[in-house]
Amino acid sequence: MNTFLVTVGVGLATAAILALSALAFTLEYAVSRIANFAHGEFLTIGAYVAYSTQAIFHQNVAAAAVIAAVAGAVSGLLLNVLVIEQFRGRSAITVLIATLGVALIVQNVLTMIYGAANVSYSFAQGSLHHVGPFLWTTSDIEVILSALAIAGLSYLLLQRTRFGKAIRAVSQDRALAQVSGIPARRIVMGTWVLAGAVAGFAGFALAATIGTFGPLLGFNFLLLTITATVAGGLGRPYATLGGALIVGLAIQIAGTYTSSAYELVFAFLLLVLLMLFRPNGVFVQRSSVTVRA
Repeated sequence: MNTFLVTVGVGLATAAILALSALAFTLEYAVSRIANFAHGEFLTIGAYVAYSTQAIFHQNVAAAAVIAAVAGAVSGLLLNVLVIEQFRGRSAITVLIATLGVALIVQNVLTMIYGAANVSYSFAQGSLHHVGPFLWTTSDIEVILSALAIAGLSYLLLQRTRFGKAIRAVSQDRALAQVSGIPARRIVMGTWVLAGAVAGFAGFALAATIGTFGPLLGFNFLLLTITATVAGGLGRPYATLGGALIVGLAIQIAGTYTSSAYELVFAFLLLVLLMLFRPNGVFVQRSSVTVRA
């Protein structure tokens, strides 16, 4: 099979997970206007909680995925209540440092509980399938379909429900939304719960896809998440999905024809180029100076 097409298939599977993580990250940014450096830990917590409970549910993949999402949702709620809201009104750099501190604490706590050695799920990856020109495992196909389903549900939530409209209002102007009768604090809290749930599921999908993982799983994935978010446009959930596709394909293709060890280097270079030439996102008009959900 053509190496390039196989690489594109792997890139699409990577982009699916990246899209979920980036969607959650941009929802957090949209309502709180902060770059959450503890976002990667939502993924890691989801992955580890699913790992800890897999025996309880007899290696049921669906149950593990739900447990990971619940763990991520709880993590998002706690971070918002205990850190984000407490630092509201402070400078962006102050909140960024606070979330980075939370990330380091979580990493060390997980290391104390599980050790620094990598662990793995007992779920089977499934057999390989030829899907058109692509070669995917059963796990890859499930992740891609799940990402498409979550993206579709997120669109319906944001566009067709009162909660979604309230999220968009708060992301535009929290103070104005508050005086208009929208319970902004509750909406922000609900958004962090939603973002945490999506990130927790993404962490489970990432851990299941790569096979083994450790306490730095989410933190190592954070650079890719930020790059995808910037590529799509900060605070723009739908464009972020396109940004994830660009980044996922770019790093996989570049890694295949050079070395996979340099994937994070390629991601960093891509982030630098985006910040220099398309800081508002690839899908945003150059003249745009504001960021909206």
